[in-house]
Amino acid sequence: MKIKHDFVTNSSSSSFFISRHWLSDVQIDIIKNHIIIASHLPTGYAWLDRWDIEVTDGEVKGYTSMDNFDMEKFLTEEVGVDDSHIFWSEGTY
Repeated sequence: MKIKHDFVTNSSSSSFFISRHWLSDVQIDIIKNHIIIASHLPTGYAWLDRWDIEVTDGEVKGYTSMDNFDMEKFLTEEVGVDDSHIFWSEGTY
C-alpha cells in the first residue's frame, strides 16, 4: 500500500481509509457530508467533486475518480483527523 504524503494533483483517482478507532461519530458525519460542509467553508474548496464514502464497523473509506476536492486538507484541517491515521492510495481500494 502506498501512503500519500502530498496532495496529488495529476491523479485521476485516489482513495483513503481511516480506522473508526480514531474518529468520533461527529467526525464520521462530517466526512460523509463533506460536500455540504465544505460548501459553507471560506477556506477555498474551489472544486467540489464528491467522494464516495463508505462506513463499515471498522473503518471509513473514501474513493474518487477525480481528486479535485482536497480531501486531505479537509480531513486534517476541517475534521481534525491526525494525518498519520489516514492511509492513502492511488487507484481503487
